[in-house]
Amino acid sequence: MMTLTNRFKADDVITQTASGLAGEHIAAASVLGRGWRVSMSQQDAVDLIAWHPDTGQMLRIQVKSCQASRQGPGHRDRRVPFMTGLAGRKRLPSIKDYDILACVSADQRAVWYIPVVSINTKKYTRPCSFFEDPHLESDSWANCLKVLADVRR
Repeated sequence: MMTLTNRFKADDVITQTASGLAGEHIAAASVLGRGWRVSMSQQDAVDLIAWHPDTGQMLRIQVKSCQASRQGPGHRDRRVPFMTGLAGRKRLPSIKDYDILACVSADQRAVWYIPVVSINTKKYTRPCSFFEDPHLESDSWANCLKVLADVRR
């Protein structure tokens, strides 16, 4: 079986700004792959605006990107950390901030979606292997839509 770990590793360690921008584009491509439309946003806590072409439902998406290859070639247990806290005191985000957190493993070009109402910690850390699940994106996206529909009822 083919492994996806660091399959798309950049030629060099890129800046955090470049990694973040790449993450936004990876997440945008993933949202498009779910049948939604997407636009890049220039807001502080919202990176993407997604809308469904049939229902008109809109979602605000915050993207967090991590490049595991930044840990260097000798690092044995590569993990990708995602900081969820906002503002100076790093408070937990709420539905007032955005709807979905898109955690992007830039090296693997894979996205894990979390509904903001389910975020209960200021940091999520996952092993690179977590992003090798071929159903991760579709399953976590579907979960977000279900959870957000329940919240809005």
